[in-house]
Formats: sequence, C-alpha cells, structure tokens
Amino acid sequence: NKISPEVFVHLNKTLIHQFYTDNEDSVKLWEGFRLLSVDGSSLRLPNTEELSNEYGQTKNQHSEGVVQARVSVLYDVLNKFVLNGQLTPLCVGELSSAIKHLEYAKAEDLIIYDRGYPSFQLIFEHYRQNIDFVIRAKKDFNNQILTFYESGKTTEIVEIYPGKNTKISDKEYNYKTAQTVRLVRVELSSGESEILITSLLDHKKYPSELFKNLYFKRWGVETFYDEFKNKLKAEHFSGYSKHSILQ
Repeated sequence: NKISPEVFVHLNKTLIHQFYTDNEDSVKLWEGFRLLSVDGSSLRLPNTEELSNEYGQTKNQHSEGVVQARVSVLYDVLNKFVLNGQLTPLCVGELSSAIKHLEYAKAEDLIIYDRGYPSFQLIFEHYRQNIDFVIRAKKDFNNQILTFYESGKTTEIVEIYPGKNTKISDKEYNYKTAQTVRLVRVELSSGESEILITSLLDHKKYPSELFKNLYFKRWGVETFYDEFKNKLKAEHFSGYSKHSILQ
C-alpha cells in the first residue's frame, strides 16, 4: 500500500527511453517510421463497491453486473513495447484515450487505427502534432468516403470537414476547417474492399500496394492483448483496492 502506482509508470518510461536511445541497430522501423498502433479492450475487475463506483459495471440479462474498466494501449508493433497504457472508466470513449496517447508519440511515428477510431478530431490532432496516421474507415463514415468507395478508384486525395452534428464549441476548429487526407482502397481476398484514411500523401513514396501489408501489421496489438490477458493473467489481481488495481 505504500508503493505508488506511478513508480511503475516511471520505470516503464525509463526502460523504453533507454531502448530507443543510441540503439539504432536493434530498433525495428517501417520506412523510417516507428510503427505504432492504438487499440482498446475491457478488463474485468474484482466486484467491489469501490471499483464499481470508480469504473462502472456492464450488465446482461443473465447477471447482476460485472465490474469492468476500459484499457487502451499505444503499442510499438515491431518492437513489442507498450509506450503508454491507460485504465479508465467504461464511460470514457476509445477516442479520448487515443488522443491522450498522442502525448507519448513523436513526429517520426506512424500510428495505425482500426475502424472504431475515425473522426475529424483525431485527424486534426495528428496534423496539429505532426504525427502520421493510417485509419481504417467504414464506407459510410462520410459522403467523401462513400463516394470514393463507389468510384472504384484505388487512391485519391480529398479534403474532409467536421460532420454537421459534431460538437465544436470546445474545439480549435470550426465547420469550415479542412484537413487534407489520402484515401486508399485495399482489396481483400474475400472480395471486400477496405478503405484507409492516411496522412501519407506521396503516391510515389508510398504506393497504394504498400498499404495492405502495412495495415495488417496492426495485428501485433491484438496479439499483445492475448498475451496480456491469457498469458500474463492481467485480470487475476492480487488485491481489491483501487490502489492495487492501478499497480
């Protein structure tokens, strides 16, 4: 009880800094980028009143309620390091965690997201902080992506704007703010097409053919969660207090 959870955060930062400093021969990169991915999951916690009040519960028709928290990580998929992990109440959305992760990224990073993350706000924050991205989007995410999907084109550079129903009163942009992005079509073996939104605008340097294998590399963060829960047994906590959970 006398050990602050921040001790482990500090140790993690120190070890990661040492790995990436003066260690060029060991650090794996993709086209000069540190290749990162953000993904979220849920974590089942001990069923106590304190943790229920702090993190929240999920309920279904067969149970009284399960105490759960939302976990999100910024993960280096090539070097297999968690650069930042967050444990938040269920009411905190994955987008909020993703934006907070950007504090731990840098200009030489490329971050890959799945289709649960596309938003004007996330794209705006990436450009503001000069961090590149690849985000998978549903074909009906907005009219531009739907038009691109139906066009059959392989790639196209477009301007995107905040959606009409987007709350912007507390944002640094308005409805006329535009962000330039590139749309890339990736054909899957199933015959489906997936659409990627990216800041890698240079067609010659980053041809469309690169993106299928590039997006697949985000699978490393899925593998991490499997190890985190099933091998490290992260949900088998040694204590029941909030303090113990954060440790």
